[in-house]
Amino acid sequence: MRLNHNKKRNTAFLYEVLIKELSVATINVNSKKKQEALETIKRYFGKNRILSKELDIYKSFSGIASLEKNTVDKILVEAKKQFKQLDRRRVHSVQSRLINEINKNFGKDSWNIYVANFKDIATINQILNQKTSPKDQVLLEEKLYSNLINSQSEEEPIQKIDTLTVQKFVQKFNDEYTQKLNESQRSLLSKYITSYQDDGLEFKMYLYEEIDRLKDILANETAKTDNQLSEKLNKVIEKIKKYNTRTIDKGFMSEVLAVQSLVSELGNKN
Repeated sequence: MRLNHNKKRNTAFLYEVLIKELSVATINVNSKKKQEALETIKRYFGKNRILSKELDIYKSFSGIASLEKNTVDKILVEAKKQFKQLDRRRVHSVQSRLINEINKNFGKDSWNIYVANFKDIATINQILNQKTSPKDQVLLEEKLYSNLINSQSEEEPIQKIDTLTVQKFVQKFNDEYTQKLNESQRSLLSKYITSYQDDGLEFKMYLYEEIDRLKDILANETAKTDNQLSEKLNKVIEKIKKYNTRTIDKGFMSEVLAVQSLVSELGNKN
């Protein structure tokens, strides 16, 4: 079953485009673009905004892979109900304004982003719109449930890292971050770019918990690898131990994101 999907009319995808633009501007220290992205997100996805309400419906499907199917079915029913209750004409009108702003302020290349769970949000969009036959509607919902419980197999692996030195990791990230980010990188960037909300307190707490997690994983890996690789991993660990004295800036963030990429790569090899 192949159904047409207009990603520009998918509120979850529109949100991902803005997050990507905000992430890129933040890492590149492009204050103007960062401010534009922040203001756009606030204007369209702020509290009680209609697109924010619709985005919450999409988000209700996150983290439900471990639930019983009958519970997932109930979430589906309620999601379709809330989606239908939103003023669809108003949603369409607001989406049109946002699409125009993205084209004007960030360029048409903004639409060419990599979204790891794009298949899922596209399927959710088709389910919520309920414009298919009863048979296709049921098949879509079964497909979504199958995708959710096998979500890890849907993720496209990050490209392999050529060397285990921190300098190469930073270079690799700077070359590749506009195309692909793994889940831990996206979580870190999302908290980083919204840290203005509480003067960075929540972000800093999350950051140093993440650093401890990365350090522990790398320490465990050193015991399972050969001497040459173990020596390189220990160099990374020693660098991580000094992170609590570092200023949180572009260089620092690039290094942490690069280490996250390393940990992900090591996990793919196991």
